[in-house]
Amino acid sequence: KITMNKDTIKQKDIAELINNTVESLEDELIKFTQKIIKIPTENPPGQNYPECAKAIGEKMREIGCSVEYVEVPESLLPKLAPNGEGLPRVSVIGRYKGEKFRPLLHFSGHFDVVPAGSDWAVDPYEGIVKNGNIYGRGASDQKSGIVAQIFAIYALKKVGLRFEGTILSSATPDEETGGYAGMGYLVNQGYISDKNTDYCVITECLDVDKICLGHRGTFWFEIETKGKQSHGSMPFEGVNAIEKMIKLINEIKYQIKPKLREQSKYPIMPLGCQRSTLTVTMINAGTKVNIVPNSCKASFDWRLIPEQSVLEAKKTIISICRGLKKSDHDFNYKINIIQEIEPILVSKNTKVVKAFLESGEVFLKKPVSFSISPGSDDQRFVVRNGNIKQCIVYGPGPLVLAHKSDEYVSIEDIKNAAKVMALAAIKLLGIKK
Repeated sequence: KITMNKDTIKQKDIAELINNTVESLEDELIKFTQKIIKIPTENPPGQNYPECAKAIGEKMREIGCSVEYVEVPESLLPKLAPNGEGLPRVSVIGRYKGEKFRPLLHFSGHFDVVPAGSDWAVDPYEGIVKNGNIYGRGASDQKSGIVAQIFAIYALKKVGLRFEGTILSSATPDEETGGYAGMGYLVNQGYISDKNTDYCVITECLDVDKICLGHRGTFWFEIETKGKQSHGSMPFEGVNAIEKMIKLINEIKYQIKPKLREQSKYPIMPLGCQRSTLTVTMINAGTKVNIVPNSCKASFDWRLIPEQSVLEAKKTIISICRGLKKSDHDFNYKINIIQEIEPILVSKNTKVVKAFLESGEVFLKKPVSFSISPGSDDQRFVVRNGNIKQCIVYGPGPLVLAHKSDEYVSIEDIKNAAKVMALAAIKLLGIKK
C-alpha cells in the first residue's frame, strides 16, 4: 500500500498500483474462473444455479463485500422461466461500501450458459488452461466477465484506496433465455433503478477493447401452416402444410429481402451484423412418409438494426400472411410471437463512457472503440425498465466465441478487463481524501 491523498495522487500512480495488484492475483483469478466454469449452469433448463450463485457469493464475501441472495418466488417461475422445469432462479449481489451510498456503480454479469453441445476438443466443464487461455462453456460468455468485476473490487481493496461512492457486483441467471428471472427480476424488484444507481456496466463478452453502447433488436416468432391430412398416394385429397410453408418462406424472402440490404450507420460487430438478418431456425412437420402433413411449424429469428423496430417487423409478417390467405383460400396459418426486444442505443457522451475509454487506453495501450452487440442482452432491462441511461456493456470475452465449441477466454483479457473496471470505478466514484 502507498499512502496518498486526494490532492497529490496521480492517475499513473493509481494505474501502476492497480496493474501490479491484479498481476499478483493471477493464480487466484485463474482458480476462481475454473471453479465457476466447472459448475455446469446450462440453460435451458437452468441447472446448478444455487451452487454457482453460492460460489460467487462466497468469493465476494471473502474480498470484503456484504452479500445478498435474491431468489425468484416459486409462484412466478412459470411466468418468468417457462422452460426452466421449476428449477430455482437465484441472483447474488455483493456490496462494497465506500464512504457514501452514492454515487453507485453496479457491475453485473450472468452465470447461466447455453448447453455445451458436441465437437469439443476438451472437456467443456474442466476449465482447462492451455496457451494462456481458459477453455470451457461460459469461459467467454460470460463467467469471465463476472470474474473480472469481482477482481476489480478485489484489487481496489488490496491497493488500499477508499472511494466516495459504492460498488455493487451482481451475478444473475437466465440471460440466455431472456433474462426475465435474472436481471429482469432485479430491476422489477427495485434493486437497480435510477433511484439508487448512477452507473451500470453489463460485463458481457463484447471484447476487451470495445465499449458496447447497445444491441440489435430481436423478433422471434413461430408460424404454423395448417393443411388437410390424406394418404400419400392421393395427395390431391389433402392440403400439404409443408407446401404452404414453402410458399410462405418464399414470400417472406421476396418481401423482406430489400429490408435486409439496409446497412446501419452504427458500429455493430461483427461487420456482417451491420445489416438486419432473418433466419429460419427450426422446422417441424409430418408423421410418416406416406401421409400428407396437416401441420408444419417453422421458427424464425429476425435481428433488427437500430434504425428498425420490432413493431414494423411484426406488421410486415402479419401483412405477408394475410396477403397469402387472400390469394389462396387453402392457406391457413397461426402466428405465435416468442420474443420482442426493441433495439437499444445509449449516448457515448456520458461519464461512464468517458471513464472506460480513458481507463481502457491506459492498460490496453491503444484506442478503445465503440460497438453495438449483434444480439440482445441484459442492458435493455437496465436502460428501459430501470431508466438508467449511463449503462454500457464491457467485458473480457471474445464475442465471436460465444456459444461455440471449444469456447475460451484469454487470461490476459480477464486481467486487463479487471484493471480497466477498477480504474474506471475510481474515476466515477472519486477517491476519499
